[in-house]
Amino acid sequence: MLKQLYRSMIIARQASAAMETLQYMSDRHLEDIGFTRETYIEQIKASIFADFDASDVEKAHSAPVNENLLGAV
Repeated sequence: MLKQLYRSMIIARQASAAMETLQYMSDRHLEDIGFTRETYIEQIKASIFADFDASDVEKAHSAPVNENLLGAV
């Protein structure tokens, strides 16, 4: 539950920052980086979701390691 709250806060803050950034960018600047005014914020949010999903997959595939046994052979 806390993880979901944290992610929601991150996404909301990123969307807010994207809205502020959008005010300072011209259509030409947006076109150069592959965005439009209509899709900029949604694509930024989608990239954050993708990062979270990749992080979840990485954690799911990693094996737990006992820190106390590292280096003990």
